[in-house]
Amino acid sequence: MTTRDIVTSYLRAVESHDLDEVARWQHPEIEVVEHPNKITPNGKRYDREALRAAGERGKALMASERYEVRVMIVEGERAAVQIDWSGTLAVAAGPLPVGHVMRAQICSIIELRDGKVWRQEQYDCFVL
Repeated sequence: MTTRDIVTSYLRAVESHDLDEVARWQHPEIEVVEHPNKITPNGKRYDREALRAAGERGKALMASERYEVRVMIVEGERAAVQIDWSGTLAVAAGPLPVGHVMRAQICSIIELRDGKVWRQEQYDCFVL
């Protein structure tokens, strides 16, 4: 599989909320860096275990998610991906009601190792 195929498969797994499928695409030493944004103002770092826990929270919070890739630039085992993200709330979140569609413009830099996602840096710009 190409880097493009792996990154696309990973994103499809994330949006499906199938956490076992997500884990299949993750390197055992995965690290995700979420840079500061409206939802996570101080940013955050995740290892494999923390990502699974975040996936469980997201699965409970979101009825559905969609990662629409606008542009993907690939260089070897690294991809820069521009994404239009939308997520429909399954439960109320603060002032946002059930069924509200959240949106974000995302730039994600994804690096592979051994054919799996090893490092990911997220730059999320939420439109609430």
